[in-house]
Amino acid sequence: MFGIGLYRTYSAFTFDFLGGVNGALITALAIRIMVGIGWFSLFRRGGKNPWLAFAPLVGPYQAFRLVWDDFSMAGIFAATTLVAFTNACGVDYPIINACAVINFVLWWFMSLLTSMCFQVNIIVGFIYGGVPWLGAILMGFWPAWNYKGPWSSDPNADQNVSAKERKKRRKKAAKAAKNAK
Repeated sequence: MFGIGLYRTYSAFTFDFLGGVNGALITALAIRIMVGIGWFSLFRRGGKNPWLAFAPLVGPYQAFRLVWDDFSMAGIFAATTLVAFTNACGVDYPIINACAVINFVLWWFMSLLTSMCFQVNIIVGFIYGGVPWLGAILMGFWPAWNYKGPWSSDPNADQNVSAKERKKRRKKAAKAAKNAK
């Protein structure tokens, strides 16, 4: 989300009225806040607590779980987002750079899955991946898009079966519910 090399780009700028704060830190915080605003609306549409969008580890975790039903990849995404934030603030070690690259790949994966799960044009998914602060706002506040649920890598999930099989499962579930009464 924060881009690799953000510190090298914005570190020359300092804000003296804020006590000499580095420009990269201000840029990273601004990006995170704008993505949080977009996620706020996405979380509300997805039935999650929207205020979690601003939480450091929980927000990225919930955003990833909103589009892919895999808790381990969501955990990796949340952890690497936090590490990528430290990279954007100027911490430069090989392991942190590796985590930032992993976060970059997972961010793109998540942005394209978000366009699929919220039934959005793939072009908006590419905007969300390339320009997170703009893409998150577009994804979150566009009025006509609906949430259809997370993508699942489970081979028995409804999205991985034919329409005929889904209809058969619905009838079987309705029959079981009727017999339970």
